Amino acid sequence: MVVAGTPLDFRLGFGSLGDARVVHLADAPEGVAGHVELAGSAAGDLARLLAGLADAAAVGPRPDHDGWLERLRGDERSRREAERPALEADTSPVKPSRVYGELLRRLDRDAVVIGDGGDFVSYAGKLVDTFEPGCFLDPGPYGCLGMGPGYALAAALAHPDRQVVLLLGDGAAGFALGDLDTLVRFGARVVAVVGNNGIWGLEKHPMRMVYGYDVAAELRPGTRYDLVLEALGGHGELVTGPGELGPALDRAFAADGPALVNVLTDPEDAYPRSSNLA
Repeated sequence: MVVAGTPLDFRLGFGSLGDARVVHLADAPEGVAGHVELAGSAAGDLARLLAGLADAAAVGPRPDHDGWLERLRGDERSRREAERPALEADTSPVKPSRVYGELLRRLDRDAVVIGDGGDFVSYAGKLVDTFEPGCFLDPGPYGCLGMGPGYALAAALAHPDRQVVLLLGDGAAGFALGDLDTLVRFGARVVAVVGNNGIWGLEKHPMRMVYGYDVAAELRPGTRYDLVLEALGGHGELVTGPGELGPALDRAFAADGPALVNVLTDPEDAYPRSSNLA
């Protein structure tokens, strides 16, 4: 496995990937992982490194990868099929996966999707496909919550002809709620979707799993973030059931300016962290 331009941190199991041997490419020598045994490494201009690898791979007979590729495609198809019931979940409170089931039907191929949150945005990383460069932005490995509205403003001003979707956990929303005013003042066409479960899900569920209890992981249930944007001059809607999701998203995308869909999601729903790569 070749990992280029990304640290071998918790998102990649700190480089321990079963039987896979890892080659690490970084843009500077200090970026090369030193905490795990590597099959190889190189540091420098990543564009030149990758071009060199491509040139080297073109020399000599090309290995037959058709069987391997078909196996990967089959695995991808079966995993997507297994996700379908969650994307279509018709339960109340709303499952976060159902939010994405409705959103995916409405996203353009070049939509800019920005994730600002914990568990709610973890679902985005798993379920939202990215087809073009720069179309998915998140808080990064340090979880710098509150960056979302600023990213969304920049994306909407740089690409006024494209969909810009801001995904917020209710915890993350509190970090930069005042920036909604800036979106309104600039007339930025941003559709914000708040997964509002009234808890710090990324902390509460793991604490309960590991320790059997949780500490300081509660938020106020049902906070009306939609009314905040309405008061500032934008379009806001509250969604309490799965059947309301699609029409609310359609109205948000049709709004002439920022819109916020505040979805009351299930606080008992925990993002399934079944592996180091989840």
